Amino acid sequence: MKPGHKSLLDGRNVVPLEQRDINRAAQTFIALDDGVNARYEPDSWTRFQITIDEQTGEEYGEIVFSADLYPGQNIANPNAILSPKAAAAHELAHYYRWESKTELPHGQLVHIDEAMTSLEAALRYAAKLSSVDTSGLISDALERLRRFVIEIKLEKN
Repeated sequence: MKPGHKSLLDGRNVVPLEQRDINRAAQTFIALDDGVNARYEPDSWTRFQITIDEQTGEEYGEIVFSADLYPGQNIANPNAILSPKAAAAHELAHYYRWESKTELPHGQLVHIDEAMTSLEAALRYAAKLSSVDTSGLISDALERLRRFVIEIKLEKN
């Protein structure tokens, strides 16, 4: 995934995080999966990105999180109301899809790739997520598929 790609849709939280919120978010990533690096970046957006280690030249995947890890006010959009835990699981699933080379090519079929990521997150972290979080991820996947169909229809017209 390219660093500029927003994994979470618009409508999520935009209010800057306080230190306790940052700490809580970091602990959420650790509780779900302590093997993946996640760091806070203010005035940014939550995403999985591939970074190059300046010393070794090696690629590694990391999650950058910001205020949008927290849900927003748009209750009509399933992605906007995902809990921080479900959003974190989604980003972690991006990491594993990159690691296993099952992500779709960059820039192609973005909504399909995001839908697959939400479904993988629901399965991979089912034991650590509530039924509401799992349902939210599945609803997000369905929304991404709906958006894909709309884009296809618009392209045909």
